[in-house]
Amino acid sequence: KRGKSDGLIMHKVDRGARNLADWAELASLMDIGIDVHFAHEALDLGSRGGRLSADIQAVVASDYIRNLRDEVKKGIYGRLKQGIYPFAAPPGYLNNGKGQLKTIDPVQGPLIREAFTLYATGDFGLHGLREHMNERGLRNIGGRPFNVSGLATMLANPFYYGLIVVKGQSFIGKHEPLISKALFDACRENAEGKLVSATRR
Repeated sequence: KRGKSDGLIMHKVDRGARNLADWAELASLMDIGIDVHFAHEALDLGSRGGRLSADIQAVVASDYIRNLRDEVKKGIYGRLKQGIYPFAAPPGYLNNGKGQLKTIDPVQGPLIREAFTLYATGDFGLHGLREHMNERGLRNIGGRPFNVSGLATMLANPFYYGLIVVKGQSFIGKHEPLISKALFDACRENAEGKLVSATRR
């Protein structure tokens, strides 16, 4: 549109029509005279018939993507209902392949449990706990020391006592819990107490 290119070459129509909004954008380029070509499609986009054929292929491709998305969602929720977490393991757990339960990381798992235990005592705030646990060797899934936000997120994750929560829905996990529900609740009470205290100041 800025006039720096005369045209656009794409692999196939379905690469430009993952959704109809993208296809509409491509169509608008054709309408203002930008040459659009598909390397593996014998389409004359300069003709009414060629545009119609491309439009039909784009609609079919967009519907295919919607159907694929629905099937993926079904697969994800099927796993969740089985108690299997289908996403990357949180810190303290290991990934064991598609459809397998997460297992406790023998190195980071005990450190995660220690972090929960210390925080539940009320003797540590997030900043102090972060410094202490980073010195102890606690690391996030990227292998780096936790920041305060990441530590707070970890301490609020019910996965550690066996509950999987995804988009407001809860599922009983079959993975081995790292902590008890009582310990998790104690941490939440401590966090809420510190929040109320800070607000009153």
